[in-house]
Amino acid sequence: MSCRAKRWISKLTTIEILRYAHNDKNFKLMKSIYLFFFLISASINSFAQAKVSLKKFDEIALVNEIAFFDSKFDQSRFSCGFLVKYGKDTLAITAKHLLNVIKSEQMKAVSFENNIKSWNLYPLTKKAELVITDKLLNEDKGELLKNKSTYVNDLLVFSIKENRSKVKPLEIRTAPLVPGEKLYAIGWTRKMESGEQRVYEFEFYKIMGNRILLKDVVVPELFGGLSGAPVVDENGKLVGIVSGSTTDPDTKQRYFSPYYLTELKSFIGK
Repeated sequence: MSCRAKRWISKLTTIEILRYAHNDKNFKLMKSIYLFFFLISASINSFAQAKVSLKKFDEIALVNEIAFFDSKFDQSRFSCGFLVKYGKDTLAITAKHLLNVIKSEQMKAVSFENNIKSWNLYPLTKKAELVITDKLLNEDKGELLKNKSTYVNDLLVFSIKENRSKVKPLEIRTAPLVPGEKLYAIGWTRKMESGEQRVYEFEFYKIMGNRILLKDVVVPELFGGLSGAPVVDENGKLVGIVSGSTTDPDTKQRYFSPYYLTELKSFIGK
C-alpha cells in the first residue's frame, strides 16, 4: 500500500469507512485497510509486551495465595515469592510489607495468629503445583505493622510442609556485588494473568544500608505486583528481594532498591 493511500486511510472516520464498505467494488480495498490496521495494532501490542530481558533462567518465581479466617480478606493471587536452599532445608520467601496491604482489621503485628489460616505459593500458570507453607519462622508479635521500622528487614520466611512444584530453590550469593554488573528481577507484575515468568534487567549501582540501588535497563512500565520476587545475578544466585525504591542522597535520584539479603543469611544461620 502506498504512502498516499495510508495518509488517505488515516483521515477516514469510522462512519466513512463503513459507508465506503457498502460499495461492493471497494470490498477488496476495505479488506486491505482492515488488514493494515490489524498488523499495526499487533505490532504495537507486541512491542509493549516485549519489555523483558532476553536473559533466561530456570523456573524460579512463584505467587502468593493467602487464606484468612475471615474469607473476605482472601487473596487467591498476590505479589511474588520464591524458594531458597540452605543446607538441607528449603524455605519459602516473600516480602514482609505485603502484610500491611492485605491485613485484616484485627492484624496488628507480624503474626498470623487468629487471622491468616494458610499461606501457600504456586507458579502463576500452574496453580496445582502448590508450595504449602508450615510456619512463619520470623513471626514477631512485637513488630507492629503500623511502624515503618518493621519493614527495614523486608522479608517473611516460611518453613515448608509440602512442595508439589518443580520450581528451583535458589542459593544465596556470598561474593560481593560489583558496580555495573547485571542483576535480574524475576516474576510477574499485577496486571499479568498468564505466561511464563518475566525477567527484568538492571545494573548494580551501590549498596545503601540493606538496600541494593539498581539502574534500570529493561524494566516494566509498572512495578506493582513484583514485590517479593527474587533478584538474582547472571548465574541465578540470589542477592535480593523486590521491596521498593530509595532516593540516593548523593544524586537525589530515586532508584529501584531490592532488599539486600544479608539479614536472611544471618537469620537462616541461627
